[in-house]
Amino acid sequence: MENPIVEKILTKGINSVNLSMLDESTRKNILSDVGEKLYKQNRFAEAIDIMAQAGQIEKLKELGDSFLAEAKAELAALCFIPTKDKDRLNNAAVMCIHSKNYRLAAKAYQAAGNTQMAEFIEKNFC
Repeated sequence: MENPIVEKILTKGINSVNLSMLDESTRKNILSDVGEKLYKQNRFAEAIDIMAQAGQIEKLKELGDSFLAEAKAELAALCFIPTKDKDRLNNAAVMCIHSKNYRLAAKAYQAAGNTQMAEFIEKNFC
């Protein structure tokens, strides 16, 4: 049987529940389950956000690498931002620039600690 909290998050969103009353392990398990289900439903941005909240850094890196291989720079950048992986973030930022998504490129550069490039992009393209 499906966890009712997971079902509620899937149908009404993460803000429909208060997970702070749960212990860390239970909270992470619920969020991980929700993230996997959202991903399978092709609700990628939501899945990425939930996986980040669950602390699934390695999973986000894997998904980001997969999105990069598929030339889905925006989704890759969203995956990499919570990981703070500088190399992956810089690669995703370059691809975002090529696809003219300058705001996300600036966010990726900022998350990579490359504030000069982030400021340059924001100043000249956003």
